[in-house]
Amino acid sequence: MEPPTLRTPTSHPDVWVEQPDILHVTMRGTIDVAEATPLLAAQLAAAETWSHGIVFCDVSRLEWMSMEARRAFAETRNIGPRRAIVVIGANATLRTIADLLFRAVRALRPKHASPTRFVRDLDEARAAVPELRRLLGAHSDP
Repeated sequence: MEPPTLRTPTSHPDVWVEQPDILHVTMRGTIDVAEATPLLAAQLAAAETWSHGIVFCDVSRLEWMSMEARRAFAETRNIGPRRAIVVIGANATLRTIADLLFRAVRALRPKHASPTRFVRDLDEARAAVPELRRLLGAHSDP
């Protein structure tokens, strides 16, 4: 995949856009609902005109996320464009929690299920983009 041609900041320093359809989110330290709210607002605002989006969510430096924050993220699944989620750098515990969360969302809201991949690094995330674009009904090449 080609290197990013346009990288646009958002209202949050840990959220940025890579055109045409990739949203980068970095989660670090501890996140409770107070920290989750501006992260979510920046994501939704950045993607409000997209028909689909791919979220690269780097959790390699995330230490803990509260149940309320996880719930806030899950509740946005039916807001905004169809999206795929690529979780970067999750340890075994985070992978298990995220997998359970995504399964619950798919069971409760099957119309808004998002394809999800767990990868080690950004290179693996980029390698997943063509397949995820196809799953979202987008062209594999921007």
